Amino acid sequence: MMVKCSLLLYSISLSGLVNVALSCVATSPGTTVTTTTAATTTTAATGCTSCTVGQVTFAQDDGGIEIDTMGILGNDPASGCLTLTATCTADANFVAFMQFNNNQGGPAENANMGRTVNALLNCVDGNWVYTSGGVSRIVTQVSCNQAPDAG
Repeated sequence: MMVKCSLLLYSISLSGLVNVALSCVATSPGTTVTTTTAATTTTAATGCTSCTVGQVTFAQDDGGIEIDTMGILGNDPASGCLTLTATCTADANFVAFMQFNNNQGGPAENANMGRTVNALLNCVDGNWVYTSGGVSRIVTQVSCNQAPDAG
C-alpha cells in the first residue's frame, strides 16, 4: 500500500496556538489516518510590555519645596501596552510642579496649576516615554516641587 502525506501549518496569532495537521491518505485500498497535534508557543515581552517601574527614579531631595512623587503602573486596554502614571500632590494651599530627567522641564499637565499633577508615560521600545504636542521624550527621572497657591 502506498501512502501520500501532506502537511498544513498555520498560526492563529503570535500568542495563540500554532496548529499542525498531518494528513496521510492511502493511494491504494486501505484506511485514512489523520493525526493532529497542537503546541503552545510563548513570546518574549514586546517593546511596549517590557518596561519596569524601576527604570524611572522618583526623586525627592531634602529641600523643603520638593514633594513626594510616585508612579502607578497600568495597562492601556486598547493596545495592551504598559503605562506608568507619574503623580505628585502638593500640600494644602500649594500647587505642584513636575519635572523630568533632573530639571529638563515637565509635562504639559503642569499648566493646570493644580494641587495634583499626573503625567502619563507609555512603554515604547522598552523605555518610558512622555508625549505631548507630538513631541516625545524618554523619562528616567521624575521629581516634583510645590509653591504657594497664588489664587
